[in-house]
Amino acid sequence: MSKELIEHGHKYDASWITRVIHQDETVASVLCGHSEKLAIALNFVENPNTRRIQVTKNLRVCGDCRK
Repeated sequence: MSKELIEHGHKYDASWITRVIHQDETVASVLCGHSEKLAIALNFVENPNTRRIQVTKNLRVCGDCRK
């Protein structure tokens, strides 16, 4: 999913990362681990023809995930 996002012009916004990035991590790897993106990816795997997805959670959503 990350590869396709980048192909369509998505640029990860590192300003939403609130911790130090370790040497073995990238901005993409940190942001792609957010539960919102994982929920969306799972939905596309299970329902590839979905047109609309609504993700509801009780925590704050980072701006990169909202894009």
